[in-house]
Amino acid sequence: MDIYVSSLPFKLKEAGLKALFETHGEVESVKIIIDKITRQSKGFGFVTMPNEEEAKAAIAALHGSELDGRILIVSESQQKFQSSVKDSKSKKTSSAYFKGIGKSYRKK
Repeated sequence: MDIYVSSLPFKLKEAGLKALFETHGEVESVKIIIDKITRQSKGFGFVTMPNEEEAKAAIAALHGSELDGRILIVSESQQKFQSSVKDSKSKKTSSAYFKGIGKSYRKK
């Protein structure tokens, strides 16, 4: 089960997050999201636990707990949906961006 963890201390490393969840069961992987420009933690990450019962126990135990002065928010990760650029609906609405522009600038 994939678990979303937010409000992480910015100095927390992946090894520390893994150790926190390992007290509740086996941890398959841990990923703290890092800002590409500043190379600093964005304060949230994901933990994957193979056993669903252990994962639910970890969520129940850690949600609302305090770590380095911050209250953790822990929940089951939700799948992110992405729309396709080639979607036919987006082709129809793209002309809306060109309204008010002279004919010579309109997309053909």
